[in-house]
Amino acid sequence: MATETTPPQLMTVPSPSGYAGATLHLDIDLVEHERRQEAGIGTIIGNGFGGLDHLMSLPAGLPVPLDALTDRQREYVLQAPVAICTVTDSQVTRHAIRPCRVALATVRDRHAGRLALDSASRFAPFCARQVVIERYPRMPHPDVTLLDFAFYGIGVVVEHPNNATETLIKPRPWRPMRHTPAAWWFAETAYRQYLDTLTTAKEATS
Repeated sequence: MATETTPPQLMTVPSPSGYAGATLHLDIDLVEHERRQEAGIGTIIGNGFGGLDHLMSLPAGLPVPLDALTDRQREYVLQAPVAICTVTDSQVTRHAIRPCRVALATVRDRHAGRLALDSASRFAPFCARQVVIERYPRMPHPDVTLLDFAFYGIGVVVEHPNNATETLIKPRPWRPMRHTPAAWWFAETAYRQYLDTLTTAKEATS
């Protein structure tokens, strides 16, 4: 008998500065989130792409000899908080992993025009994308058509005045070609937005 599985609950947060204008749907890694909460750390982007690049050179949870690291990698891990990585017996173990997965970026606009296409395209390196529009696309549109959105894998959804939605194009599932420090950095900045929403909610109830 097949067992039913519960799909992950996606949290919705505004996109971070530098990528403003969208709503991000996050699949939070609850184990990593709780670990960071207990350790008293939030995001780990204080050293930018460089720090994440050093961490990505280390396997999560497995000790690596310090002698196997470059000078810069060694310098980073020796100064990093123990919640990120620990150094014992001339070996370093990475504990930090990505705190969330950005499943989808949603851009809202009045119609499916060039601005909506370009805004959604900015998130191509990180996640699936869709635009939510208020009215059906004009045929033909003066600058782009639905075929352009389909070509780039961007979903298009019409939201009617009664809040009912109609999917014209489904977003193409996002499959990373490779893991990069930039993608991890984006996940961390999205996670910071999630932490901000938790703080705001806590302040509202206190």
